[in-house]
Amino acid sequence: MSLHVLVLAGGSGTRLWPLSREARPKHLLPLAAGGATLLRASVERVLGIGDSVRVVTAASQAEACATELRDLIPSSALVAEPVARGTGPALALATALVARADPGALIASVHADSRVGDDPAYRAALLASAGWAASTRGLATVGLTPTRPATGFGYIELGEPLPPSAWQPPSGEPARDLVAAAARLPAHRAARLVEKPAYAAAAAFLASGRFLWNLGLFAWPASVFLQEIRAADARLAGQIDAAVDAHVGGDPAGFAAAYAELPTVAVEPLVFERISSFTVVRASFPWSDLGSWTDLHAVGVESGDADPAGNVVAGDAAVIGSRGCTVEARAGRLVAVVGGDGLVVVDTPDALLVVPAADSQRVKDVVEQLRAAGRDALL
Repeated sequence: MSLHVLVLAGGSGTRLWPLSREARPKHLLPLAAGGATLLRASVERVLGIGDSVRVVTAASQAEACATELRDLIPSSALVAEPVARGTGPALALATALVARADPGALIASVHADSRVGDDPAYRAALLASAGWAASTRGLATVGLTPTRPATGFGYIELGEPLPPSAWQPPSGEPARDLVAAAARLPAHRAARLVEKPAYAAAAAFLASGRFLWNLGLFAWPASVFLQEIRAADARLAGQIDAAVDAHVGGDPAGFAAAYAELPTVAVEPLVFERISSFTVVRASFPWSDLGSWTDLHAVGVESGDADPAGNVVAGDAAVIGSRGCTVEARAGRLVAVVGGDGLVVVDTPDALLVVPAADSQRVKDVVEQLRAAGRDALL
């Protein structure tokens, strides 16, 4: 089985507004270590694990993604959704396109908008999940040991452990040390997947030690995943077939029309919450989905970018008598914060955000209000 890696690079740029926008969402911002974009860091991280890397993105972001990755992958390796329809249809489309050229393909899927603190450990976990998908002829994922009762993540309950001897690396020639690291990672049957539980449930999951965070790192034989899509929603599967036929046949209008008819759904409820069994690899490495300004601040502190008062500052800023603030001065002018604790201040040429860090999840409410008011230029 040839291993093909899909990098999901969609997103609407709402959670880190006003720095992120629809045309320049989180994965196109320089938020990775060393100032690289999350997209570039994600693609560099998975290069060499399999036989190919493809980036799945929105048509409106395809040009920006191609420019960012022009020295890493060919433009033909971009799969552009005509319209956003969620991770379920996006992964079904990309998997089906790969399968047309390689019916026996093995797929690994990752997200482009996370920050990872240990690339080798991440690569080993991804290879381990791909190996389990090939060995079991089923679906596999990577779960991360939780560090707090986060309500914005999915959780995977661990079932019985799987014997390490049952794991085999996927075909190809990954580095020997990578294969050895992947073989050491424990794997379990997954008992269930629970999406975004309430705080009390998340705290109970953490205390039990039987749950892992769902990172959205998946692996499957292409044919098996497409069978699961068909079993879950035969109409959706037929629409994917029609879209792929049009795409392969050089009919962009037909492709766009067929894809626009698809429902919007994430892959977890479409497939993983429905199937009776899949494999989860238990991993542990520094990771953040950068889902809010609070998350970005925490990464800055962990990376040693904070000042002695815990402020994380970028750009021309003066922060005086303040603690635990995030300040992004991106408008070409000085931003001064005096006597404010736990604030997020983001200054861009056309918008200024000031919000207590505790309310940073409410930034999406601003985006929703702007959209309702028809102020699309600010989105």
